[in-house]
Amino acid sequence: MTHSIYRRLAVVAKRSTEVVIAVACITWVMYWFFSPEPEFNEDDLSKHISSRFFPTDGREGYALIYQTVPWVVVAALSFLVIELRSIIRRNERLSKGGGIFSRLSTYPLWVHSPLGILTASDILLIIGFLFVVMYHLGRTSYLSFKQIEAGTAQFYGPVVSKGWLKLDYVAYYLGSISVIPFAMLWIPVSRGSPFLRLIGVPFEHAVRYHIWLSVITIILVSLHSIGFIVFYMRTGQTNQITSWESGGYESAILAGLVAWIVGLVILITSLPFFRRRWYEFFFTVHHLYAVFALFWTYHAVWNHHYYIVPILLFCVDRFLRFLQSHKLVDVRSVRMLESGAVELRLPRSNTVTDKALSTWCIQFPSVSKIQWHFFSAASAHNKDSGDVAIIIKPVGGWTKRLHKRLLDASTSNNGSSGCPFSFKARVEGPYYDESNFYLRYESVILVGGGIGVTPLLAILQDIIQQRARGTHENMNIPTYVELYYCVRTPQELCVLDQIEPKHFVPTYKSLGLQIKVHAYITSETGDMYEAVPELLKNLGTNEPIDLSEYRSSTCWTSHTLTNKKTAISNISNLSAASSSVSVASITIFSMLGYFLLSGLANVYILKDPTGNFSNYSHAHVIVTCLILGTLGFGGPLAFIWHLVLNRKDRGTTRTQAMQSNSVSMPPKFEEAEQFYQNERNLEGGEHCTWDGDLRIGCRPDWHGVFKNLRQSHRGKVVGVLVSGAKGMQEDVASECRRHSRFLLPADENSVIFEHHAVSFSF
Repeated sequence: MTHSIYRRLAVVAKRSTEVVIAVACITWVMYWFFSPEPEFNEDDLSKHISSRFFPTDGREGYALIYQTVPWVVVAALSFLVIELRSIIRRNERLSKGGGIFSRLSTYPLWVHSPLGILTASDILLIIGFLFVVMYHLGRTSYLSFKQIEAGTAQFYGPVVSKGWLKLDYVAYYLGSISVIPFAMLWIPVSRGSPFLRLIGVPFEHAVRYHIWLSVITIILVSLHSIGFIVFYMRTGQTNQITSWESGGYESAILAGLVAWIVGLVILITSLPFFRRRWYEFFFTVHHLYAVFALFWTYHAVWNHHYYIVPILLFCVDRFLRFLQSHKLVDVRSVRMLESGAVELRLPRSNTVTDKALSTWCIQFPSVSKIQWHFFSAASAHNKDSGDVAIIIKPVGGWTKRLHKRLLDASTSNNGSSGCPFSFKARVEGPYYDESNFYLRYESVILVGGGIGVTPLLAILQDIIQQRARGTHENMNIPTYVELYYCVRTPQELCVLDQIEPKHFVPTYKSLGLQIKVHAYITSETGDMYEAVPELLKNLGTNEPIDLSEYRSSTCWTSHTLTNKKTAISNISNLSAASSSVSVASITIFSMLGYFLLSGLANVYILKDPTGNFSNYSHAHVIVTCLILGTLGFGGPLAFIWHLVLNRKDRGTTRTQAMQSNSVSMPPKFEEAEQFYQNERNLEGGEHCTWDGDLRIGCRPDWHGVFKNLRQSHRGKVVGVLVSGAKGMQEDVASECRRHSRFLLPADENSVIFEHHAVSFSF
């Protein structure tokens, strides 16, 4: 009874908080519909007050009240909603399928768009965003044109024609509206952003929103810059292009020109052509975002209220990422698979919380001190196993260098000299979808291609473990799972062995869970099957082979490098996506610190906002308040959290060392004092026992596959999770759209396929 009342109170508090957040968001949006521009009158400023803690009138006052305050409210209350949501979900029975919002976000409305697969919610967001931007541009330009025609428009400069004056105003408003995407583009790159966690968008999906917003920002800034350059050149004011106004609300034009050029360089080097060929160059140049933001502030320092909170949240997230990745993590083991892929296991303490669909950002210092890469976990969180398993395929320059180091180590006769990059890594994360949305479906279809199957294996393991723990008695856990796995060569099938059901849940079939695996080897070249000649007779026939019989007749060799240290350095849990209470405290104190320092600077340094305090000096004050607010106010709390986690990790390490010492080691290990050992394991006979079939030299006929799925799942809402190549994702998304009813419930003769892309969209 007490638990029921507690949960009801949590539900009421959550809904009330969401209402406040909605009001704050509406306030932020309405500003762009009813902004006082072009009617700003700086005479509204209180002339009799030489200094104020916060300017609440005039141009800065409007921005502070209607732009900064909503950001602060949403950021602070998001953590409360996240914490209340976790309390409610602990024993809440998941509803089958999804509601209207789930349907909008999983229905692929435009599959082959220039922006990739767009769901209905994506299109609604794009339309809404463009409407706000274009409405503000159109409204302010229209009102300014009326003033120009009436002769009441304010213009400080030589007399020009009405046409050129209109161009001046349009160029100005193009710069004004560019602050909208500029403020928002910082949210998707804050990996533990409370905004992303509030709306349930994982970081790996939010990256594409960052790309879209960045492109829109540069387009608007380019139009703004070109418009003013043309205006100045055609009106005899070429010297203005290199001017740097030094006070009040005047814009430093040269600083804006520098920001525009830097933004173009960042955009061009971020194109796939550069990013995929010269990643380190792209990664290095991308850090010019700090220069871009600084010169943006130099250019129009008075508009910092529009974007200061998103940048502050990014700084907090970056600060926490630095603290987490500062710790070097020992790699427990490295396994060289027959397919050429590498399985790494990183130790994690029990304090690290993650989900099956977790993404980790990892750097190996001895391979590259610059490059960081994202990898999906191939294992679900299990309290009995403290490892994070990731599988890396050597396809790019960085992964090939990593693979070469590991291969050299595995073939070395000297274990100590064969140590690859000292088995050390820097790790950030995890970043994950907190909803575990795949658990709400009765039937789940998993589609993976190549190494993209790794997150799907983690989902399979999690579903089996959930049912083994009896979670299905209180929650709707899937009872039927189908995995469609496409690979190019027979050797790549060995990835399925990494999640061996009989090893962690031998009796999974008795738990009411049915799992089927449909594997496809797509290569039609006979040379690919020399190691397994028995497959040649089925090449291109589309005749299925029993998967378990095939795997039991094959023998793959793998090489394992194992870290033999008794005290292993674990992954730190000091992550922006972990403890909501700790991260909320650090974030809120950082915001309070910034506003306190900013207010004091207004009183004792800036004083009169309309005075001649230079743009760059004002910008330096803002940046200083931002840094000191994050480090000086949020930093001590992060340091305390860091000490608490270190104490817990030391206790865990001591326990592991005691357990390791209590186990009798074979003589060859007791006598050896080598830091690392090289093990070779021949793994024959211990293969995948998944039920299913294998087809050779062909690809799935997705139309026929989904036609059969529709017949066998009538009246149900089926979750379809895809991870793989772009073409495969588009094919599956097209079939989901073809066989689903948009916004209509499933009846006894129809089925709804809810499409989820779970691979990293970058």
